[in-house]
Amino acid sequence: MNLKEDVIDLIDQSIADNFLDKREKKKIKEALKTLNPDKRISDFLRSQLFDIAKNRVNNENYLEVINWIEGINKLILAANKYEVQQESVYFSPGEECLQAILMHIKSSVNRIKICLFTISDDRISEALITKHNHGVMVLVITDNDKLFDKGSDIETLKSAGIAVRIDNTDSHMHHKFALFDDTITLTGSYNWTRSAERYNHENILITDSKKVAREFDREFNQLWKQFPEL
Repeated sequence: MNLKEDVIDLIDQSIADNFLDKREKKKIKEALKTLNPDKRISDFLRSQLFDIAKNRVNNENYLEVINWIEGINKLILAANKYEVQQESVYFSPGEECLQAILMHIKSSVNRIKICLFTISDDRISEALITKHNHGVMVLVITDNDKLFDKGSDIETLKSAGIAVRIDNTDSHMHHKFALFDDTITLTGSYNWTRSAERYNHENILITDSKKVAREFDREFNQLWKQFPEL
């Protein structure tokens, strides 16, 4: 078993009682210190963290598991010395962009703000609905003309209870960005569609810059106030 697998195994063991005690916390912290994860490994560990939680959570233990997630997540982020002002870039065709998007959706604990021209990849939509059903606030701004595209998932998201607002101008709302827990910004040419993943030459940039997050959050909030509900 390698160092990364050691950490994942310790994380998996610590959820047995839905509680992260001091002994488990110390073991995971020491294992992470030995692993010394960079940004990509840190992101992978966080993705595994949420997969483990997904297999464990139920209506009875939901709050306990959320607290456990937050505890482990803080340990992982603290161990990643590259976390501050870190950027990652992904390209399509291929699953790089898709997997990065799904990982950050799964990793979100409090809030996801999405401002996209269109969403039609049901793998992403299903992940958003799952987070919404688990109490994470999901807000979506999109272009009104794209509602009628074949395969559009906007109505599905709205029907699931996710708050959606649409551009009501003669021009397009052509933004492509998302904010995760008010700290991680995702932007780039990549639309959240299967065509973008399978065929198109697209890109996304993900950054934890606080300044970037503030600017994108300001733009999102302005549009949210300006546009009507679907």
